Amino acid sequence: MVTKICVCCCEPFVARPQVPKQAFCANPACQRERRQQWQRKKMLDDPFYRENQQDAQRAWRTRNPDYSRDYRAANPEYTQKNRKQQRSRSQDGQALEKQTSDVSIPPNEIPPGIYRIRHIQVDANCKTDAWIVEITPVNADSFCKTDACKDRT
Repeated sequence: MVTKICVCCCEPFVARPQVPKQAFCANPACQRERRQQWQRKKMLDDPFYRENQQDAQRAWRTRNPDYSRDYRAANPEYTQKNRKQQRSRSQDGQALEKQTSDVSIPPNEIPPGIYRIRHIQVDANCKTDAWIVEITPVNADSFCKTDACKDRT
């Protein structure tokens, strides 16, 4: 029996001998994540799969044309929350546009060197598939440049 660490929840699990490359445990949340990762990769890599998914969604929308309208009518709190989030995203996007347009450097003019990239946590209204980062040059005399993972002693 081989014990592995789940890539989703980081908990140890006993891998099935029939699945040599097993990386996810049997936890339902981990299995859901495994399927979502597979589908995202399939959508990127397989144009026939992507087209089939789009056709299925289009057919469902054709069979259920009033779904969105009915859902919003039955859930007014969802509609209000969505409007509030959209206003906030629009304002954040405009502020970010103004902020980044002043500091952007064309890629061919970025000096070579070592840079530190730091993830900037933004409020909960941000899209989850995008990161906002701060990129700062590391000082040439910095200890980190020469020996990042060792003690200075």
